[in-house]
Amino acid sequence: MATEERILTEIPQYKVTVERPVPRGLEDALGNAGLPRANVSVSREKPEGTEGAPSHRTVLQQHCDFFDEDHDNVIRPFDTYRGFRRLGFNILYSLFSMTIIHIGFSYVTQNSWIPFFGNPFFKIYIDKIHKCKHGSDSETYDTEGRFVPEKFEEIFSKYDKDGKNGLTFADIRHLLYGNANVGDIFGWIGGCVEWGTLYMLCAQDGIVSKEDVRSMYDGSLFNKVAASRKSHSSSLYNGVKPGFDYLKDHAKDS
Repeated sequence: MATEERILTEIPQYKVTVERPVPRGLEDALGNAGLPRANVSVSREKPEGTEGAPSHRTVLQQHCDFFDEDHDNVIRPFDTYRGFRRLGFNILYSLFSMTIIHIGFSYVTQNSWIPFFGNPFFKIYIDKIHKCKHGSDSETYDTEGRFVPEKFEEIFSKYDKDGKNGLTFADIRHLLYGNANVGDIFGWIGGCVEWGTLYMLCAQDGIVSKEDVRSMYDGSLFNKVAASRKSHSSSLYNGVKPGFDYLKDHAKDS
């Protein structure tokens, strides 16, 4: 009997192991899918990742680079606000996101141990962005900011129940519940904000596609959405319409 056949990943008496199956058959497309990739976010469907991914930037750094327009490796609060506006979110949601992100993540990336006084303007330093990894997540990013393909594929093997190659709002709710670590209030809030924002950003007919989730991890999704929004600027609402409604309507037209 082959070793793989003797390894149990499901126990019928423990239903959660059956309800949330692990991905299988990744070897042909991804080789060692449990091996973290430093600079590429890959999937079964896109084993080479995003074309042109920079070899000198971790996937987590690439995720943040969209908000660092001047490429100085520092994200200031206004950079984040401007980034959300470029993505089509309204003023209130952009301010809300800016506040949550910089209050939550600026301190851990600074050099000083003294809060606020060491970083009075709540800057986020991208060279230390790996310190911003929080709990209650999918673990697709490891603690050094690399991308773990097997963990990414688990998102869909566990929560995409009908094989649609994407996630509905209900799927995302189950994902957040399934990933929640006990007592991790910060992680719960972070996960809800991150996945909620992604859903508002690119859900089409109520589904966030697997490819959009993958490209969110390396930030290429943000560049695509911003470029699309800019090219269609003549027909946009110029931020007057609420971010969720605008993005939902725009996604149907894309």
